[in-house]
Amino acid sequence: MKFIKRTLIKVSAVALMGLVAAPLYAQLPEHLRDYPLATRGATGESVAPFFNGWIRNEDRSITLIFGFANQNREAVTDIPVGPNNFIEPAKYDGVQPTHFPVYQRRGFVGIQERGAFAITVPAEEADTEVVWTLTSGGQTWSVPGRATSTSYEMSNGERALGSLKPAIRFDMNGPEAANVQGMFAAPMETSVGDSITFTAYVQDRGNRQAYPENKMMLYPLGTEWVLHQGPTGAVPEFSVPLITGRERAQQGGESGTSGNNGW
Repeated sequence: MKFIKRTLIKVSAVALMGLVAAPLYAQLPEHLRDYPLATRGATGESVAPFFNGWIRNEDRSITLIFGFANQNREAVTDIPVGPNNFIEPAKYDGVQPTHFPVYQRRGFVGIQERGAFAITVPAEEADTEVVWTLTSGGQTWSVPGRATSTSYEMSNGERALGSLKPAIRFDMNGPEAANVQGMFAAPMETSVGDSITFTAYVQDRGNRQAYPENKMMLYPLGTEWVLHQGPTGAVPEFSVPLITGRERAQQGGESGTSGNNGW
């Protein structure tokens, strides 16, 4: 009899716990309830920050790479730098995007924008944890970036067939960047309603000579202009980029995709 009584008490306790939990869950607003298989809303969803990985540079500094996922099906979201969009430690704050488009890509990437920005931590601070926090759609998400797991370590060297990250310049005779951080051009000003022209030079790079079976020494590159930061609701209209590298290479006596100088 004692055994039976104990069993009944335990069953009653479990039943009471279930009765308490249900009303609490029902009090959550509809859009904050957790339905893993539910369709994403056209609007009202949150933007989630992602940590894509890290790279150890030659000088032993660490580059942390971040992306995001706008979970709305249609609504483009703007979150200004401030209490709803910030990075800690504060000295790294300000480089993150404030404009979050909707992406519907196929495959593994899906709705994510990978490599939206990167932060380089000096070697003496390599153990620093950099945290990006976003608040939108009634939810707050924080993601830490740190160089503690080799599972998140990304390659900084050659890839398949000697491929390397493309190089970019804003001036033909100026400095170039060939890393995930990219580079910043000098500020340009224009008036509302007036057009402005952006120019960049991009080049495929790689150790093609090590793969003689590959008939193409240089590959054509595509470009896309996107808004990284800007006033809420102020989205510029970008025209289709005009690619002139092939013609320039031909004028210089190269075929564009088989020459030795992509610039």
